[in-house]
Amino acid sequence: MTMTQLMDIFEKLGVTPIESEGQPFDPAEHNAVMHIEDESFGENVVAEVFQKGFKLNDKVIRFAMVKVAN
Repeated sequence: MTMTQLMDIFEKLGVTPIESEGQPFDPAEHNAVMHIEDESFGENVVAEVFQKGFKLNDKVIRFAMVKVAN
């Protein structure tokens, strides 16, 4: 319930989450803290999100902390 209310407030303020999992790694939006070798993912694809990132308009206010497949 609290998380839903927080996300509603973020939405009203123009803060949007960065969609990361399964997307190509982008150092302008992601902070890679771990790398894995996995053939089921493409090269430089985000395999897992540890901490969700957020943008305000088009500016990153918190980078997404991710695991990247090589």
